Amino acid sequence: MAVTHVVTFSWVEGTSAGTVEDILRNLQEWIDRREGLEGLESWKAGPDLGVNEGNADFAVSATFTDQDAYLRYRDHPEHKRIIAEQIAPLISSRSAVQFAH
Repeated sequence: MAVTHVVTFSWVEGTSAGTVEDILRNLQEWIDRREGLEGLESWKAGPDLGVNEGNADFAVSATFTDQDAYLRYRDHPEHKRIIAEQIAPLISSRSAVQFAH
């Protein structure tokens, strides 16, 4: 059964668009290498378009062949590094969900 992971972030005040672009670029470069990401079917991320008030600032949506593939992604050392070094220090709020389909 496939698993989709969706996570949204709101950044702390003062987080620049350039910083967010750097985060997105680093995530995308890691995803593009596909090393240790067997079972990743799709991955998309980006900043909110600003169409609706109250939205989060940034989102990631990824679909995996199964729960084990999601767990490999979640626990991948490069993923953890990017989160620890670039994302976590800038988060004012985070929400996530994983669902099977």
